[in-house]
Amino acid sequence: MSRRPVLIVVILLAVAACCGIYFAVEWAAADAEVREYDQIQSSYSEVVYDESAGESDAPVSETDGLPYTLVDFDSLLEQNPDTVGWITIPDTLINYPVVQTTNNSRYLNTSFSGTRSGAGAVFADAKNNMRELNQNTVLYGHNMGSGRTDMFGTLLYYNDAEHYDRHRYIQFDTIYEQHGWWKIFAVINHDVRSQDFDYLRLDFESTNEFMEWVATAQALSLYEADVEIQEDDWILTLSTCDRQFYGRSGRQLILAVKMNGGE
Repeated sequence: MSRRPVLIVVILLAVAACCGIYFAVEWAAADAEVREYDQIQSSYSEVVYDESAGESDAPVSETDGLPYTLVDFDSLLEQNPDTVGWITIPDTLINYPVVQTTNNSRYLNTSFSGTRSGAGAVFADAKNNMRELNQNTVLYGHNMGSGRTDMFGTLLYYNDAEHYDRHRYIQFDTIYEQHGWWKIFAVINHDVRSQDFDYLRLDFESTNEFMEWVATAQALSLYEADVEIQEDDWILTLSTCDRQFYGRSGRQLILAVKMNGGE
């Protein structure tokens, strides 16, 4: 056997070993990131059900029977003073604390516990007022790709109409107020290079501007609007990366309206 085939075999074995080590390290890191948030969920939140729903003479709400997540914000603030809220979408894997700091870069690669992490954390836009909500509140979370379903990756499931129909309600509370349920009214495959929709707009100079902004979102949505938005309503926008349509410029946007209005 000549030296050349032997050398090729050695190189191929070395490459295979390096790939195996790389994937093992990546898997271990991903597992640690998932376990961290599992621990946070089990330690600081509790899911409760309204067992009395439908038993009284009061009108039945469309959210009756949905599980509600109670959060120990005091303890969360002790763990991380940047805590500002919690977001849950029932019957999905989205169930996370929300943080906020003075920039939109820290929590891209920093977990809730403050460790370096590819998953980062779910965070509110640095310009949002979390004590007195802006008319549009923007939350960011990673799409981890590679078959992972943690963080905001499962927002891409909303490209499927059946998933959209079955998961229309978001629970979003802050450390200042229990805001409760928000109903999804738009799903948008967005190109950040375009000028068709400024989803980062937080406040509006007039009710006309706000209603025009809402109308644009509804027109761009994958699904026909079936929710009537009022001029004093509050909007919650979830954003994650989605490269399947626009490459690195692609975003998946989920817009929801606060169900008890802007009062």
